Amino acid sequence: MKNAMRNSIPAQTTLIKAVFFFSGFSSLLYQVVWQRMLTTYYGVGSVSITLIVSVYMLGLGLGALIGGFLAEWIKEKIKLYFFVEFLLGVFGLTSIPFLDALGHATAGANYIVALVCMFLFLCIPTILMGTTLPLLTKIYNSFIKNFLTSVSVLYFINTLGAACGALVASYGIISFLGLDAGIYAAAALNFVLAFVIFLMRFLTQPDLRSTGILREEVTIPHKLGRAAYLLVFITGFLAIGYEIVWFRVIGVLVKESAYAFSTVLSVYLIGIAIGSMGIERFLGGRASINRKHLFFVLQVGIGVFSLLSFAGYYYGTRYTPFGFLTQFSFSQHTHPSFDLLLSSGSSFLMSKKEFFIKLFALVDVFFWPFLFVFIPTILMGASFPLLSSLALSQQNREGSTIGLVYFCNIIGNVLGGVLTGFVLLPVLHTEPTLLLFGIIGCLFAFGITNKQKSRIVTGWHAAALGGTLIVAFWFFPSKGDLYKTMHNAWGYSTRLSEGVDGIVLTQHHSEQNAPFQTLLYINGSLHGFLPGHHFYAGAIELFSYSRAENILIIGYGIGTLTDAMLRSPQVKKVTLVELSATLIQNLKHIPFCAQTFADSRLDVIIDDGRRYLLRNPEKYDLIIMDPLKTTWAYSNNLYSQEFFRLAQNHLNEGGILCLFMGGEEVMAKTLLSVFTYVRDYGGGFFASNSPFSKTDFDPACYLSSFSDIERKGILKIYSTITCKSETHQLMDVTARYPVARDLKPVMEYYLGRQVKEKLLWRNE
Repeated sequence: MKNAMRNSIPAQTTLIKAVFFFSGFSSLLYQVVWQRMLTTYYGVGSVSITLIVSVYMLGLGLGALIGGFLAEWIKEKIKLYFFVEFLLGVFGLTSIPFLDALGHATAGANYIVALVCMFLFLCIPTILMGTTLPLLTKIYNSFIKNFLTSVSVLYFINTLGAACGALVASYGIISFLGLDAGIYAAAALNFVLAFVIFLMRFLTQPDLRSTGILREEVTIPHKLGRAAYLLVFITGFLAIGYEIVWFRVIGVLVKESAYAFSTVLSVYLIGIAIGSMGIERFLGGRASINRKHLFFVLQVGIGVFSLLSFAGYYYGTRYTPFGFLTQFSFSQHTHPSFDLLLSSGSSFLMSKKEFFIKLFALVDVFFWPFLFVFIPTILMGASFPLLSSLALSQQNREGSTIGLVYFCNIIGNVLGGVLTGFVLLPVLHTEPTLLLFGIIGCLFAFGITNKQKSRIVTGWHAAALGGTLIVAFWFFPSKGDLYKTMHNAWGYSTRLSEGVDGIVLTQHHSEQNAPFQTLLYINGSLHGFLPGHHFYAGAIELFSYSRAENILIIGYGIGTLTDAMLRSPQVKKVTLVELSATLIQNLKHIPFCAQTFADSRLDVIIDDGRRYLLRNPEKYDLIIMDPLKTTWAYSNNLYSQEFFRLAQNHLNEGGILCLFMGGEEVMAKTLLSVFTYVRDYGGGFFASNSPFSKTDFDPACYLSSFSDIERKGILKIYSTITCKSETHQLMDVTARYPVARDLKPVMEYYLGRQVKEKLLWRNE
């Protein structure tokens, strides 16, 4: 009988690990999709995103507390875990209609109402998810009787599953099947896991009422006691702070696509997972190692590596050939580029240089996270189970201990995210924030004591720490240096602004023969330039079909589009909705933009364009959009069929929706699914429910306020404007293309569309 029980233990533990891997996988699927869906109703601004993430994490923390309590007091733990997975599946299946009903009733509401709605939607599933780690720790540890190993293995398995979920969600399920398919896949996994857990009840069961002796766990010297919970709060604060800074820096390099986000997240999670397993392997058979000292050494390592990696990157990019990689990534508009994979065999004909360039364009979204993120996240991952073992002070309290540790870690995450995003980065900026985090990490060296003088750092330790801090202060990049290096802005007159919503850099060229006087970059992407004659040429074409007096503009850019509208005397009011307050603050210092902002007809509103329309009933003669590239994260919120219907409802009779973005078949097909009349004039699209009829607009009168040089430049471009396609022609051209919908973001998640275009249609 005893032999049979021993033989069943490996099967049980293997089954538990498999279940927890796919539990992490499904949880990340939910997180990616639910966060994406919530933004369609409550906006993509920094406040909205912070609220969504904070509510999600807070639910996980509360769930960990509740799960820790239940793990100690519920006898039928496997049955409880069955209900957790089953209820998650049920909620997943109902989440789309639930959010649809909730969102339509409260869309565009103020942030307090939005916060309440987010909590109503997310509290149940996130609390259920949060219960799983303490519950599974209690069950798993009942087999192996080793708390550190239980936490390390389970945290490794679950986090690795989450990393795989992040990649499969973006590169696979959402790209090819849509957001709704991600929800259904996660729910199906929950039901399968619930069935597997149900079958586990019929296998040999351990005594879950008492786990017995925990192999030296409770008697380990140098326990931290309650101090462990303060330390896990601090490390949680720093971990999320680093994560936000890493995402910002890497986002400028590889732009802010949905794929870039999921890739950085997956590398972050893989590092955490490896660290979690690595600490268990490292400590196995090394009972003499002081675990408390090891924890403090890990924190010092995180701080030192962070300082060295960013300083090394800065000097390497600016003064060595390594800078080529930075400039190449920065110059690419799409990350990752799948040209190498979809080249239909032509890769064999490429030169070595061309092959390397296309290969790096494919993998740079992995390269930069591995450079900055991978090593410190390994150390972070090692810290969590190690600190959990140092917090365990009573036998048979594994569940409640890990639940409280995880809760404190989550609270640190939430506070760290809010303070880093809304205080440290806008006030201190990136480089001083990184320096601050690195110094805090180095200060953990004071926790390393010697046997003779407890709690007193030796002279050698103090000297080494002081030397490190002096070197860091002296050599670490100054405020703005990292981003100026990425933009290759040295030698130019630049203005760099960093705020809650990201990085804005304007670069001014004084050379007489320079094609552009001013370049505007938003989070690393070129977003406008002066002079912008093409916008004025487009305005002439637009006013030739519209007598607009009341205009809504979504997205300011560098201001030429807004100025082009205000140049017309027929325009009485322009409402500008711009997501980035940092952009407005930066551009106010440019005389051209300052003059535009001074126009009494202009009303500037800092908000998400979709959220503004959801909460504002006003109608317009003209709605003009030039906000985002279609491949940017969350761009589908402004290019979906549902958004175009929303815009249609805000147009007066005969009103026109204008997109200054041409050459996109899916965009044209989506417009055609909403509007009766659509024109592609080369530089963008006009869409309306009324026929396009010529007005008596006089281009000469409009151009009279421009200088001779400006007028010649505008007319030169205007002479090239022709109507490429009318409605019936666009219907034929776009017949085989899909329509972008909120749940089918085929332009934002462009991989699936590119595969179909280049592989399925190449023989047609």
